[in-house]
Amino acid sequence: MRPQQSAPPQARPPQAAAREPMDPFHVSLAAAPGAAAAARMALAAWLADPASALMLADAQLVVSELVANSVRHADAPVDAIVSVSARVHDDVLRLEVGDSGSSGSVAQRAPDLRHGGGFGLNVVDVLSRRWGVDRDAGTRVWAELAFPPAG
Repeated sequence: MRPQQSAPPQARPPQAAAREPMDPFHVSLAAAPGAAAAARMALAAWLADPASALMLADAQLVVSELVANSVRHADAPVDAIVSVSARVHDDVLRLEVGDSGSSGSVAQRAPDLRHGGGFGLNVVDVLSRRWGVDRDAGTRVWAELAFPPAG
């Protein structure tokens, strides 16, 4: 009696390794001049392992611009807080920056090359898939970035 021979296994196309689920990220910061730098550092600590260097740099730049805008334009009291949160779902990194401000416009404007300003939301627009503003309780600006696996 002959042993049965099985066909060789079919080669499978390489697939991206499944990403481990990540806990959401959240930090509350004093709305002060150092808030953008603190947000960049905290986000890097959370995101450094699963993100490529380029992805991390883009995410840090976006969060830095959103926090800086919040500190600069929220017209909030001296003891105000800026909240920063992030989560990954499938291939999207969603960043959110919130403050207690409820007035003023959150819109792109032409950069002012003479006096400065106007660059932040233009940078966010270029680096994100999409972004927007929610004004249900204070102001929350969010941005979604493509989040390919590192490698």
